[in-house]
Amino acid sequence: MGHRTGRRQSMHEDTTMPQPLPPGYRSRNLDRSDAAGLANLINACTLAVGDTTQLDEGEILDDWHGADLENEAIAIIDEADHLVGCVEIDNHLNVVVSNYGYVHPDHAGRGLGNWLVDWGETWTRDRLDDAPPDTRVVVQHYVDAENMAAHHLLTGRGFEVARQTWIMAIDVDKPIAPPDWPAGFTARSFVPGQDERAYHEAIEDAFRDLWGRPPGTFERFMRLIGSPAFDPTLWILAEKDGAIAGVTSGRIVSGAGWIDVVGVGRAWRRQGFGLALLREAFAAFQAKGVTRVELSVDAESGTGAPRLYQRAGMTVKRRYLRYRKEIRPGKDFVEPDGGTGE
Repeated sequence: MGHRTGRRQSMHEDTTMPQPLPPGYRSRNLDRSDAAGLANLINACTLAVGDTTQLDEGEILDDWHGADLENEAIAIIDEADHLVGCVEIDNHLNVVVSNYGYVHPDHAGRGLGNWLVDWGETWTRDRLDDAPPDTRVVVQHYVDAENMAAHHLLTGRGFEVARQTWIMAIDVDKPIAPPDWPAGFTARSFVPGQDERAYHEAIEDAFRDLWGRPPGTFERFMRLIGSPAFDPTLWILAEKDGAIAGVTSGRIVSGAGWIDVVGVGRAWRRQGFGLALLREAFAAFQAKGVTRVELSVDAESGTGAPRLYQRAGMTVKRRYLRYRKEIRPGKDFVEPDGGTGE
């Protein structure tokens, strides 16, 4: 699930669809009244692959903050008017288009997953003119490593595994080692109305090496600030004399801590900032009564992030495969990372 930017006209019920839905199903836009239904759908899908993580309606609504559901999502409804499938788009500059799709296990094997994959590809092809000229355009799906049906579906549609993403976790119910900041550096919380530009620039500096990540816009970043889950005490900056060396941002999801960002600027790497930022973040969550913290990471990142998180005491909880399909050939908008980082 992610934040999206609005593009183009609305996809109304069963119009401009890539292929007909099987009998007994129809498509329509997602709207905010579907939050509880989507939470139930996702929970059924995760349980089917052995993941006991459960979402609630509030988390869906928070994730939808700033989302353009009318243009960047589609729902599948059965004859009983239940939400049994959907896909949401997370669009990065029209060059990397992530599809987050779900089909209820009780409705598997009926062609709904294939329809949703087709819808996401059509959505992307319809916007090729909006992508920067001569750039490679790809569609990607994140699939739980235990979801064999999805693996077979995507492989059959010409998708290939590009990377592996890990969900890592740590229990913080016991004292955490204090951060060891390099000389002269201190950590502080984010100050709304003051730090937005500098914080965004620090993120972009830290992440411009990352594989497959187009630059993020300031407007997209500001939608995070406006999220109901935004808590500035969980956003941390490490700085000296106004220079930001690294940042981290977090939120509380279903009572657990979730770290969205751990970023260290190019000029400050390999000096211990990453580990210090993590420990500072763990302490911030502890102060709010949180006993478990999680994050996601590219398992093959050249920045060394997985090793950093392991040194901090985190372990792998779930594994996801990132399937990609090239829609238009061209040069990569972001070059693969070159091994910089912690």
